[in-house]
Amino acid sequence: MTGSATDIQATVFDIQSFSLNDGPGIRTVVFFKGCPLHCRWCHNPESLSKTSQLIFHKTLCVGCLQCVAACPNGVHRAVLEDGRYQHVVHLESCTGCGFCLQVCCYDALTLVGRKYTPAGLLERIRGDFRYFNVETGDNGRKGGITFSGGEPMLYADFIVGFRNLMPEIHCAMETSGFATREVVSRIAPLIDLFLFDYKVTDPARHRELCGVDNVQILENLDYLYGIGKEIVLRLPLIPGVNDTADHFDGIAGLLKKYPGIKQAEIMPYHTYGLGKSEELGKEADPLLPKSAATDETVARWLAELRDRGCTNVYQS
Repeated sequence: MTGSATDIQATVFDIQSFSLNDGPGIRTVVFFKGCPLHCRWCHNPESLSKTSQLIFHKTLCVGCLQCVAACPNGVHRAVLEDGRYQHVVHLESCTGCGFCLQVCCYDALTLVGRKYTPAGLLERIRGDFRYFNVETGDNGRKGGITFSGGEPMLYADFIVGFRNLMPEIHCAMETSGFATREVVSRIAPLIDLFLFDYKVTDPARHRELCGVDNVQILENLDYLYGIGKEIVLRLPLIPGVNDTADHFDGIAGLLKKYPGIKQAEIMPYHTYGLGKSEELGKEADPLLPKSAATDETVARWLAELRDRGCTNVYQS
């Protein structure tokens, strides 16, 4: 994307105020839509595509079928089954026109993804600024904004435009680290804290599980560390998928190689993404556990890593 701060746009699928888990202090988290990775355990499957998407909350639908007449693209259809018309949804046909939302009285439909300009986003979250100066237990540090996703580095021009409007606010970024060096070097001066995901150690396994290998990701981690950026390593924990000895060794190796990394956070797998995938019309990945990571599993991860000398690893 190129252009002035008045015409650059980014697609955002969620904005969460008063967050305490995505950087220091009280924060507003902006979730960008679109990701170059396709991690099989993704808990935000609505973030993968950059385009707006319709979500169907089946349990809220009463079968009034008003959406069938409203939709010009055949997304909503009335299918006769056992003598009754059933609401059948073909989400893949949706163009995001939103006509069906206008006639649904039961909140059974949601269109995920709204476009903002930097100035528009600033106006949307301006009311949160009063919380950013509140000091918290995190060494008395103040809050700010965290860019998340999806992958916020897909929106480099937007982030540059936004930071030009509000350069004084503390800004964190949760990232997969998968981007070109040109993009990373451009964004790095504007970000105070990187929450950097480290998902899988073996490159081939990383490609199998996430769609890309981790070579470029590790090169970008090395670059950010080398220029002195503050980094928190984030470790998704997916039982039976990435809890392997070589991954524990890889995490320990990174923390030894980069002793200035503030800390590493274990991010236990949960099942929220399974329900979201169903609402998006996607089948659940058979690889994934059907239950969240237990406290016992997290404790085992902590023990494995501390046995390898990792004293700065915590549960998020």
